[in-house]
Amino acid sequence: MKKILFVSALLLVGAASVLAQKVYPTVNVHDLQFVSQDSLNAADVLQNTIPARWPLQKSPTIKAVGSLYKSDTVTVVGLVVAPAKTVTYTRVGWSMILADTSATPYPWGGLLVRVDNSVDTNSVTGFLNPQRGDIIKMTGFMAEFPAGVMNSTSQFSPIANSSVEIIGSKPLPKPVPLTAGTFGQGIFPANKVLYSTGEQYEGCYVELTNLVVDARTDTGRGQFSMVDPVGNQVTMYDYSRYFTKQGTSVDHPAADTQWVRLYPQIGTVVDTIRGIITTVSGQNSARGYQIAPLYYGDVVFGKSVRPAITTHRRNPIVVSPDSVAAISVKAFKQKSDALGFASVKLYYSLNNGPFTQVAMTGGGPDSTWTGSIPTQTANTFVKYFIQGIDSAANVVTYANSASSSISTDTSKGFFFYTVLNRSLTIQDVQYTPYLNGRSPYIGAVVSMSGIITADTSKISLSPGTTGSTNAWYIQSTNLPWSGLWLTTSDTTTQKAMAALRNGDSVTVTGTVQEQFDVTRLGNITSVVKVSSGNPEPAPVVRPTVDFSAGNGIPSAEKYEGMLVRFLNVTVISTNPTYSDPTEYLVTDGTGAVVVQQSGKNRYSNAAADSISGKTILNVGTRIGALNGIVYYSFNQYKFVPRTDADFTGVILSSVAERIGSDVPGSYVLTQNYPNPFNPSTVIQYALPRAGMTMLRVYNILGQEVATLVNEYQAPGTYTVRFDASSLSSGVYFFRVQSGSFSAVKKMMLVK
Repeated sequence: MKKILFVSALLLVGAASVLAQKVYPTVNVHDLQFVSQDSLNAADVLQNTIPARWPLQKSPTIKAVGSLYKSDTVTVVGLVVAPAKTVTYTRVGWSMILADTSATPYPWGGLLVRVDNSVDTNSVTGFLNPQRGDIIKMTGFMAEFPAGVMNSTSQFSPIANSSVEIIGSKPLPKPVPLTAGTFGQGIFPANKVLYSTGEQYEGCYVELTNLVVDARTDTGRGQFSMVDPVGNQVTMYDYSRYFTKQGTSVDHPAADTQWVRLYPQIGTVVDTIRGIITTVSGQNSARGYQIAPLYYGDVVFGKSVRPAITTHRRNPIVVSPDSVAAISVKAFKQKSDALGFASVKLYYSLNNGPFTQVAMTGGGPDSTWTGSIPTQTANTFVKYFIQGIDSAANVVTYANSASSSISTDTSKGFFFYTVLNRSLTIQDVQYTPYLNGRSPYIGAVVSMSGIITADTSKISLSPGTTGSTNAWYIQSTNLPWSGLWLTTSDTTTQKAMAALRNGDSVTVTGTVQEQFDVTRLGNITSVVKVSSGNPEPAPVVRPTVDFSAGNGIPSAEKYEGMLVRFLNVTVISTNPTYSDPTEYLVTDGTGAVVVQQSGKNRYSNAAADSISGKTILNVGTRIGALNGIVYYSFNQYKFVPRTDADFTGVILSSVAERIGSDVPGSYVLTQNYPNPFNPSTVIQYALPRAGMTMLRVYNILGQEVATLVNEYQAPGTYTVRFDASSLSSGVYFFRVQSGSFSAVKKMMLVK
């Protein structure tokens, strides 16, 4: 039998026989979760604008280990609040909820435990045995998911070939009575997450009262959001699937009739909701902390359902000086035995002056209420909102056209228009002074003129992912509010538009729409090309921080659909969006912005794309100038480079350079040079056959500190420069793997 050398043993740390004999420090839940107040206060200020600062809210026990974030291995003692098979937020692995065993476990006393996907659940002996109220011991490590974003959850992961020991029992802690304002201010997506007061209750069982359902946000978990009396919003997340009838566990199958799907109507009063405080990955991450009820009875609705106001219409949509603006809404009971409106009123303001009140008339079977704004002189700015009072004197507001619960929030904007005696321009359609980011002319059929800035040779006709954009774009000038997305499903019009090319001056007729909160001209029925060969509007040079913001922020919204240029940016993350692997993050040092792969260029953040000849952008890649179109989806602004010409001065990072065209006769990994080194060195290896290749660096403890290559490579000899400026002096190991070949060598960094 071959003797396993030191390095090989180092890389295979974790053998079951060794783990079984080791004794790890014992800690409590509180000490695993506690984060300093200064760190959380800083997180409040930054929110998620600088992704590199996301660790401000994570457990300080969690450290960077190569590309992973985890703590040292410890043994934790905790009280089982929710045993295995209760929390089913993921279809793979097991989860449970623990509380600190002290007399007053909260705050800082809640913990999500999850058997990681990489660990065979059967190797964690006894994980299914504990019940509510049991005190248990288990061995594992803390981790953060998803890493790289501020709204992540700390979780404890048992190690393979370990066991769960029941050592006692005690009564369950009572839920902590809190308010929605503990976890955030305002309404998503213009909300502010409060890490300073919310993080201490992550994983804790809390109770909120006196809320009203303001939006239904179902993404498969029966979600709905609620607001408190002062307008702070919190979202329910069905951690257990008890409330959605989508049960995936043996204990709670989908056909279980005991559990009724909770999908309440807007306006429903929530007397009490109890649950675990958590965060959610993917498109809901920006909501921040959410409350996850666990058991039937954790949600108690009030006896009344408030009426609702929806379906705003203005006739005409584009108001001229000789036109009365007729306003109509649907204002109705949500149930036959629920509250109805005693009155509905229209409030309008001229040129930001005081509001004038107009009683609306209507009701009846169709619940249509109407009112009007009298004629005004040209260029008068008119804003307005609708308010109803129900039979219990509750006030219901309908303020703007946002598709989310922001529509009830006057602080985020109003319905508005400008009285015009001329045709609309792109600037008219795009301009908004409000945070909801909505066009004042949704539904209007208009003709827009400008220069094509993205055609089907620059951006794909079919969006690559759910939140991607597609061709075409038009821009009238390089002044703010001058860009517009064009789209149509009419095949005849698509053929006419397919012939358009960048630099064509066109006039297109279609309907003003909002898609993913992006203003666009859709249902295009006419395309007239005026001329060809015109210069594109010059890209507007902006800092990346302008687009590291929520919907409607003026620094970003006014450039929606326009060509923008960033200077001297660096790739800082190649996987920032859990639900979309085609996006990456860049920054010029002021703030991060998401780059989306909708354009037809050769640059990619996905290592596997090297097979199709794409250039892989790794973390650290620098780009001298990056042009693209500003887009928005899933609660964040995004940047869309079109072709290779939009990338200037690309300096790749951690990418192997192939030497010559000769095919080596065998696999080889040579010693790095120089060695010892400070701070950089060159590593060379040879591949006789093509294959997926990885070159990684480890410290003396076997922890990965850098991934230099992770891509499909052709046969050849490659060199890689390794910069260890951020590492301390010491011995390191570098390992290359390709196909069945693997080799390790030692190097020394001396500073």
